[in-house]
Amino acid sequence: MTPLLSTALATHIILGVAAIGLTYFAFMQLLRSTPAIGWALTLTTWSTVLFFISWGSSAYYYVAYYGKAVKPVIKAGEYPWAHAVFMEGKEHVFLFLPFMALTLTLGLAFLRRNQNSQLQKALAVLAGTLVILATFVAVAGIVVSGAAR
Repeated sequence: MTPLLSTALATHIILGVAAIGLTYFAFMQLLRSTPAIGWALTLTTWSTVLFFISWGSSAYYYVAYYGKAVKPVIKAGEYPWAHAVFMEGKEHVFLFLPFMALTLTLGLAFLRRNQNSQLQKALAVLAGTLVILATFVAVAGIVVSGAAR
């Protein structure tokens, strides 16, 4: 693996985990009876940026390296189901994460100007769902990388 590919993979992992953490903190704010909406908005703005950068760096890694070098090893190894189940699931769910984060950020921007308890609850559900799905993607990445070894 070239240094550029290693950097793309590390960027994907580090920024993805950071984005999950920021979204989790925003989720915790939304669960409060009087959340700090401005703070939650800052958190989700950064998480959206990080999700998009993670998304882009993983796309480069996947196209340039994974499909040619890693996927065949997994499919020929002891755990071919790791790609079929976890990587396929990860690929499809991961496509939505940056856009879910963007929707959450835009919803919080609206909520900051228009207090609405129903919208706050809906955004809390969205944030919680985003954290759960993003955590699944992270765990799926661990399973897939373990299957490649």
